[in-house]
Amino acid sequence: MIENKEKISYERKINLFLTQSFLMIGLNNANIGTYYFKELTKLAYFKNIIDIKYKDLCLMLSKKLNISIYKIESNIYTSINSININIAKRNFKDIFSIEFDYFYISPKKLTILFLNLLYNKFY
Repeated sequence: MIENKEKISYERKINLFLTQSFLMIGLNNANIGTYYFKELTKLAYFKNIIDIKYKDLCLMLSKKLNISIYKIESNIYTSINSININIAKRNFKDIFSIEFDYFYISPKKLTILFLNLLYNKFY
């Protein structure tokens, strides 16, 4: 029983951390694509998936949520392309410890950055 409570508490910490980090990077948490992106990141983290293609990760999330892979990819892409760049530039180094570059503003690259961030913070 205590293990279950600890697991839920741990999942909440991860969820809160991602929500705060997404806000700091300029993502809109009210956007469905941001929700899918968070679920995708959590799925990869909790399954300890390090070496997987982004498309395969989307397929796994598609099966988990019973939503088409196209809808997930499209909504995530739209959400990430809607990032507030001024906020991202201001906070990027504080979050990821690297200088901001437009190169990183893609679903695949941000997934990798956030997974590395989670592994460094919570492992």
